[in-house]
Amino acid sequence: MGWDRKKRGSGTGYFYLSVRTPAGVRKLYFGRRTAGHLAAAVVEQRRQARQAAWKVIREERAATAEADRLAAELTAAAEALSAAWLVLTGHERRRGEWRKRRGKEAEGRNA
Repeated sequence: MGWDRKKRGSGTGYFYLSVRTPAGVRKLYFGRRTAGHLAAAVVEQRRQARQAAWKVIREERAATAEADRLAAELTAAAEALSAAWLVLTGHERRRGEWRKRRGKEAEGRNA
């Protein structure tokens, strides 16, 4: 939550930290003096570390975006080629699976 200014009391505010527990969200009070400033500094350092980590992740995603696009294009082409080959060899797709045609129906289609 951070620094909270109350209607009464110090104009600088009081530092509260929201913590998630199994019983629900609880607010921890650190005050406005040394404990409050230290807790605020720790929270700020964690926030900056998270932002730096997300920046690295975004940069890595951007660096591999072209490779991912090419891989998806290659996958689509390979699926189309294999589907064409299976149709030519007498297979059909049922419920997402390729099956070999059997019986008289298969003979009529291949003739």
